[in-house]
Amino acid sequence: MSIIVSLKGLLLRYSTTPPLKHTVVTTFHKKGYDVYGRRCIESFLKYWPSDVSLLVYAEGVDVDIRDPRLTVINQTESVPRLHKFRELYGDNPYANGADPKGSGETNNFRWDAIRFANKVFAVTEAIERVKGVSDQLIWLDADTVTHTQFPKKIIDNLAPRGDQLAAYLNRKSYPECGWVGYNLRHPAIDKFAAEFEDIYLSGRFLEMKESHDSFVFWQIVKDMERNREASFKYLGSSMASGHIFINSVLGGYLDHLKGDRKVDGKSRASDLYTKRKESWWR
Repeated sequence: MSIIVSLKGLLLRYSTTPPLKHTVVTTFHKKGYDVYGRRCIESFLKYWPSDVSLLVYAEGVDVDIRDPRLTVINQTESVPRLHKFRELYGDNPYANGADPKGSGETNNFRWDAIRFANKVFAVTEAIERVKGVSDQLIWLDADTVTHTQFPKKIIDNLAPRGDQLAAYLNRKSYPECGWVGYNLRHPAIDKFAAEFEDIYLSGRFLEMKESHDSFVFWQIVKDMERNREASFKYLGSSMASGHIFINSVLGGYLDHLKGDRKVDGKSRASDLYTKRKESWWR
C-alpha cells in the first residue's frame, strides 16, 4: 500500500515498506572546513534525522566537532588511490584547469580533474566502507547548509530503489552533483565505482570534453542506461538550468552555497525560480 502526495511540484510516493538506512558523505580541506565545512556539519547534526550518520573525509584538518553520528576519516591515510591519481597527473596542466582546446585558459573548473577527484575517490571509498551497513550513500557537497528539519520520510523517498543505481539532479546539461544518492544494494554499484575511479586513474578523463566529476558521472550514467545495466532516478528536470539544487525539493531543507555564496552564507533571491515558503528564504 502507498500514498501519493505532491510536494514542491514533485510527486512523492510514500510506501509502507520499511524505512531505509542512510549514510551521508562529504569531504573538505582546512580552508574548506573554516569557510563552510563546520557549518555543514553543525547544521546536519541539528536538522537531519537522528538515525542518519555523516562520514567526512578530511584533508589536513582536525575536525573538532564530536558526535556519535559523525565519523571523520583522515583522507591522506585512507584514500590511497586518490593520492596515486595526484602523483600521476598532479603536474599535468590539462588536469589542473588548462583548456585542452588551446584557448589559453588555465584555471577553468571544466578541466580541473585534480580538484574534483577528491569528491570522486571519497565517494568510491565510502561505497566500499558502508556497503552492507547502509541502504543509501548520499553524496552531499560540503558547501551545503541544512536550514530546516529534514524529515526521514523525504530522505527515504528521494532514495534510489530496485534497479535504480543512483538518484541525482538532472538538468539540461550535465547534472548538478551537489547531491547524489547511491543505491548500495544495486548489483552494479561496484562496477559503477570501479569505472568512476578508472576514468581518472587511467587518464581517460583527458580525452573527455570535460573532466570534472559531474560530467564524468553523466557519461557513466548514459553508458549504463544505454547498456541496460541500471536505471537512474531523476530529482531535477531536463528542462531546468541554473541553480537547480535549491529549486528542487531539496531547497525546502538545504541551501547549496555555490561559488562566492560560500562567503555570503546563503544563496541569492535571484537564484530562486521556485516559490519557497520556508523561513530561510524570507
